[in-house]
Amino acid sequence: MKYALGLLALVAMLSFAGSTFDGGCAETFGINGYTKAWIYMFGAENNDPANTFRGYNWTSFVARLNENVSGCVGTQFKSWNGNSTLQVCDAFLNMNIVPELSIKAGQFKIPFGWAFNSSGGGQYFLDRAAVTGTDEFNNFGGRDVGIALHGQLDMVGIDVAYFNGTGTYTDADTSQNKEFAALLTIKPTEWLTIAGGPAMIGQPEHEEIIVINPDSSVVITVEEWSATGIDAYVLVDYPLSETADLIFQGEFMQAGYAGPDYTNCEKKAGTAYYATLGANFGLENSFLSGIMPVVRYESLSPETNLSSGATEPKDNKTVMDFCLNCYLTPKNTIQIGGRNYSFEADNTDGYTDMYLGWRMNF
Repeated sequence: MKYALGLLALVAMLSFAGSTFDGGCAETFGINGYTKAWIYMFGAENNDPANTFRGYNWTSFVARLNENVSGCVGTQFKSWNGNSTLQVCDAFLNMNIVPELSIKAGQFKIPFGWAFNSSGGGQYFLDRAAVTGTDEFNNFGGRDVGIALHGQLDMVGIDVAYFNGTGTYTDADTSQNKEFAALLTIKPTEWLTIAGGPAMIGQPEHEEIIVINPDSSVVITVEEWSATGIDAYVLVDYPLSETADLIFQGEFMQAGYAGPDYTNCEKKAGTAYYATLGANFGLENSFLSGIMPVVRYESLSPETNLSSGATEPKDNKTVMDFCLNCYLTPKNTIQIGGRNYSFEADNTDGYTDMYLGWRMNF
């Protein structure tokens, strides 16, 4: 509701600024995003359902108040196993202070983790890297309400941001995480990008109500705590020839334990890394404009907080993604691929999911 009111306010400001819905409307308003639909076949034993059809749409509505100020509202629609949801995920204003410095305020993506911050319409697989679905990543990354500065000096970009810890669709209170995030990006050539930075979160001392049963509860005091996450990645899009590019992406994340200290316990940070390798081939005299085979190997190790001397659990896992991207046109892609899960635990069997999907960018 609050984002709907924000959108109405944005439209009202544009109206007062003299914008109209004729003639120059295309210069004032813009719509972009992507739509995808796919059949997903689950490989886990006795999975119910065995397969499903799903659909997804992301649409960004961009409004330009003047040459230096613009606003954006991003929405997503999901159709999952017969259930549909529509959500407003992004709502922010962006202002160019000077050509080298801009400021963003509202709800938007935290500058932590390329796997999450990369464009959804440009993914080489059906899904983002598995790390984006872990608690360790969600403690530091995702979307939040905040303010960010972006500076760009030639090949060097710097992002510094503060978030108030409300998270998506959550009201702020004194027990919520507050977060600082920074990112340094260096692009020495057109085909190479190197980036990395920290994110710091924490909570003040606060009281929480623990419900024992419907008739009784207790109030406990949670000690203050802080944690630091570190993320670094490298992106390569190297031209092998006039019609072929070599694609490589590598990322490492370390997520500090998000919680207070306990007596006689030892914290261990969660870690994750992945490497993506593929080749993009342009085609001539074919019904396809290009093809791109690509694979991604990912290793995940969750955070722990164990009693001193306790044996660490076998809870690591690896994820292998593979996909063949068939480009009908530059904006229409057929994706044929799958995801394999392997587990360190001896009592957990690995499995492979398969999918056939279509994506259209607009």
